Formats: sequence, structure tokens, C-alpha cells
Amino acid sequence: SYNMNNLMDDLKFLYRTAGQQGKGITFIFTDNEIKDESFLEYINNILSSGEISNLFAKDEIDEITGELIAVMKKEFPKRPPSQENLYDYFMSRARANLHTVLCFSPVGNKFRARSLKFPGLISGCTMDWFSKWPQEALVAVSTHFLGPFKMEAAPEAKMNLIEMMGSVHDGVAKVCNDYFE
Repeated sequence: SYNMNNLMDDLKFLYRTAGQQGKGITFIFTDNEIKDESFLEYINNILSSGEISNLFAKDEIDEITGELIAVMKKEFPKRPPSQENLYDYFMSRARANLHTVLCFSPVGNKFRARSLKFPGLISGCTMDWFSKWPQEALVAVSTHFLGPFKMEAAPEAKMNLIEMMGSVHDGVAKVCNDYFE
């Protein structure tokens, strides 16, 4: 029974918490919770610009910005508390404090179609692919980052460190698998 009005109420709460109160908050959204594809339009806006147009009515914006005058004056004493400056301050706080976590399965055509329609799902995200990497790939990554790094150590010690980094990551992957089971 979750619909667009419920989503908008939740987004208002998130923006008030992050922007008005200045508290960090995380919005976790899974692909199973997409009851309507139009939900993704709002998620795309959050990820692309950080702003959802017409989320708040004019009187709500006036209330929010009115409460931010003292906070903004404390942080930016030289900035005049105009309506535009207060709204920009509100949105910058919301962008800094609102974190969105998307839990989408990349399997199937739905993810591909959604990412084409809503590019913020890809360009506005850092992806964590939870797949096991082979030991050789982990060593190659550590070689890439540590190879040019200057160290006060023998070349053998540096190579051992590079290989150890791959082993540590491989060990973490094994322990995570054990933990999952």
C-alpha cells in the first residue's frame, strides 16, 4: 500500500532531518521497494542534483528557512539571510547530511533499463560489487597503487608488502563468506 504520497512524506522527513536539523541520515532503498517506476525519478534527482523540485510547499519552505536564520548567521556571519541564501544553505546541508544507499540487483534487464532511464543511478553512485576477486587481481591492484610509491625499504620488502595486501583482502573475502554462512 506504499504509494507516491508515502514516498514524498518520507523524503520530506529525510530532507528536514538532513537540511533543517543538520543531522546525518541514511536512506536505504532496495529494488523490491519500487512499487512504481516514478519513484526512481525522485531517487535520480536526489543522486543527480540533491534537490527534488516542488518537494515542499511555499509555507513549508518559509518555516524551514525561518528556523535556519540563526544557524546560518552563526556559520556564515557575513552572508545576508535572504530567502534564496537560506534555501541554498538548507539544500547544501541536506546534500552533505543525506546519504542514499541503493540495494539493486544487477541481474536481469530491469537494472539495465532503469539505469538508461535514470542516469543518476549510475553516475551519482559509488558501486560496491560484492563479488570475489582472484588473488592475482588483488596483487595487481596493490602493485598499481604501491608500485610507484616511494618507500624506505628494500625492494624485496616492498614486494612482500604488495603481496601481503592482496592476501589480506583475499582473507577478508573468505572471512566475510564464513560470516555470511
